[in-house]
Amino acid sequence: MYTETPFAEVIVLKHIGRASEEGRAFHYEVPDELRGRIEPGQLVIVPLRDQRLPGIVAALSKSTPAPDTKPIEALLDPAPILSPLQIELARWISVSTLAPLYECLDLFVPPGIAGRVDTLYALAVDTIPERMGNTQSEVFALLKQRGPLRGAQIDHALPRKTWQDAVRSLIRRGVIARQPVLLPPSVRPKRARFARLLADPVGQPALSERADVAARRAAILKYLAGAGGPAPLAEVYAATGGTSADVQLLAERELIGLSEEEVWRDPLANKEFVPVTAPPLTDDQRAVWEQLDSTLARKGDGATARVFLLHGVTGSGKTEIYLRAVDAVLRQGKQAIVLVPEIALTPQTVRRFAARFPGRVGVLHSGLSDGERYDVWRRARSSAIDIIIGPRSALFAPLARLGLIVIDEEHDASYKQEHRPYYHAREVALELARRSDVAVIMGSATPALESYARAQRGEFRRLTLPRRILGHIQRIRDHEEHYQIAARFESASGEAFYRELPPVEIVDLRAELKSGNPQMFSRRLQTALRETLANGEQAILFLNRRGLSTFVSCRDCGHVLKCPRCNTPLTYHGPTTQASDYTTTKLVCHMCNFRQAQPAQCPNCGSRRIRYFGAGTQKVELAVRELFPEARVMRWDRDTTQGKAAHEGILQRFIDGQADVMVGTQMIAKGLDLPLVTLVGVVSADTALNLPDFRASERTFQLLAQVAGRAGRGLHGGRAIVQTYRPDHYAVLAAAQHDYEAFAARELTFRREHGYPPSTRLARLIVRDADEDKARRAAEKVAAQFDAYLTRRGLERESMIGPAPCFFARLAGQSRWHIIIRSDDPAALLRDFPLTPNWRIDIDPVNML
Repeated sequence: MYTETPFAEVIVLKHIGRASEEGRAFHYEVPDELRGRIEPGQLVIVPLRDQRLPGIVAALSKSTPAPDTKPIEALLDPAPILSPLQIELARWISVSTLAPLYECLDLFVPPGIAGRVDTLYALAVDTIPERMGNTQSEVFALLKQRGPLRGAQIDHALPRKTWQDAVRSLIRRGVIARQPVLLPPSVRPKRARFARLLADPVGQPALSERADVAARRAAILKYLAGAGGPAPLAEVYAATGGTSADVQLLAERELIGLSEEEVWRDPLANKEFVPVTAPPLTDDQRAVWEQLDSTLARKGDGATARVFLLHGVTGSGKTEIYLRAVDAVLRQGKQAIVLVPEIALTPQTVRRFAARFPGRVGVLHSGLSDGERYDVWRRARSSAIDIIIGPRSALFAPLARLGLIVIDEEHDASYKQEHRPYYHAREVALELARRSDVAVIMGSATPALESYARAQRGEFRRLTLPRRILGHIQRIRDHEEHYQIAARFESASGEAFYRELPPVEIVDLRAELKSGNPQMFSRRLQTALRETLANGEQAILFLNRRGLSTFVSCRDCGHVLKCPRCNTPLTYHGPTTQASDYTTTKLVCHMCNFRQAQPAQCPNCGSRRIRYFGAGTQKVELAVRELFPEARVMRWDRDTTQGKAAHEGILQRFIDGQADVMVGTQMIAKGLDLPLVTLVGVVSADTALNLPDFRASERTFQLLAQVAGRAGRGLHGGRAIVQTYRPDHYAVLAAAQHDYEAFAARELTFRREHGYPPSTRLARLIVRDADEDKARRAAEKVAAQFDAYLTRRGLERESMIGPAPCFFARLAGQSRWHIIIRSDDPAALLRDFPLTPNWRIDIDPVNML
């Protein structure tokens, strides 16, 4: 098919130093030995200037506009790693986010497969040159002793040294020579050794003169006899205590055979999922499913995707709808992607889907090793699995027969990537669905206002599940028996029992202070916690802020300890109270992760009267332990989830009843089914409410509604208590009433009046510079240029807001200024507007801070 196409367009997957060339397709000759083997989507190695770089073949042609072409050097994988659809989708992401095409293509490529580019440094002279600084002398001595080294090797040999500038000077002087090198891929298929039984050991000569050795070898033979086929040697050693010498002797006697085979690195391999059958649908679910089922069975019109906004209150049974929809597309011979906003939700989602579809589920997220992600990617490419579950990156899995995309908690800001390319997984999913005639189900108890507005305009079909399901009769009986408690349900309909959403009580913290209670827990919350613990039930305490104290100040001079790189107050993290918590006593910057020890005295005036102000989850945990010493308390935040599978471990221990109180940040508010939780306490509803972001009210409403929904999902019902200094704010009141419609109506009116999404779209331009004055001048210059640009296009000056310092005016040693652009199509407006590389362009930003 491709033998008559001697030229290829290749998109290089690495930064090549020139912004104008990033994402360009370069033309190469297909050498004779690769004719007929090269096709679009394959990963190749190509020469570019003085480098050898990995790239993706975008197209093949019979001719080329380039007068001189170099040949492709190597083919890294005989099968295409990208489909034509994925290449086109990457182009769309590039156009819609204004990100370089190579970064967008890289989203689809598993980590480690393309190889890494490094630089090899070697001495170009034999004698020690004059006038060298300390760092230059160290690098020279290192290369003299060890010979040519790659940059990564110099980093390792000279930790915490900024050696690059010193080396550049030596390169200009001709002392050191450098050349780019392409390292081999860091991931490969995994191979393991296996053993199998070849002969009956009965009647064989003694296995050893020593009884203990003979017993070990006999145990190996017995284990293999029971295995019924080849068994991994690692398992044989673990089960029998055997050694490699034992195995070698048995192989020499031809009692066993040894082989090496490729094995999958499957993160779900050692997990057991008990198959379950689908429960009968409730009346509400049946009404929703009838609309979905008829649509899934037919193709779309090709112009728009079949998109459903499943708006269901917490506990209304949205997951069962997802499961039914996935089952329907699998029966059609198709595949599905199920997106969750964070890794924390992945284990629970995987359990539900793997129990319904055993052996057909794969999981993809950043918490896996590169090898595990590579193998899940390969299994998806070969159609060995049909369902991929994970956060936003799971969207790029290579499923050839995709029929459905599910986006759970579609409102969550985690679906927007915070580094380039700044894509939103929801929008990419909708574009993928449009291009491939795939159905999309977006579910949430608190839909994003952008999605809600599109449903009002008819772009999405809105389906509602207005009632919370306690469970079906059999599930109720099973839970009663398992937990040895009697259900207190309120109403029943057919096979399913329903329950009202938990009542929410608002506590005015201003009144608490006036009445003489300065503690973080109101009297009402303390009483509710005491009652919950006395009844043997579980409670959740929510505060969307980590640490022990939010800032540290000197009582004498008022000096606040701040991050030297970000100029934001450092958060005090006290001694750990959990084995899984990696923190010790220190001050931490939550923006750049800078850390320093807690000083004994004020660095400004020398006073020892240093005090701590504010509260984070660690302080909440300590307060609970102090008030209720008998309570078993767990904390779930970023500080306690550093290890692999940490999220799953904490969640499972809480579900298993190993703790009475869970203290956590926003991750505990999302989509978790915790049947023993009868009390949710929001320690402060105000952490995000007063931020200078037009979405502050929406995020507050969503968080409060979601976290309150964690209560009352079990047999004993539940309640929520919300503490706030603004009890009359409409977001707080609407969340307490579980009234999404009232909140959306008021908030959408506010957005229209002030020109914010969804009534228009935004772009955010951010400039960074170590020098504050340079950042300001750069922002003012671009603002003036853009003002003139708008005038030339006949657009109003009101299309631009700013320039102004960002809320976090300094991060990681860089001063930050931003400009906000309003437009119906901000990417098109900015595409021809020139910006220097130190500017960041975020189309449709979700973070305005």
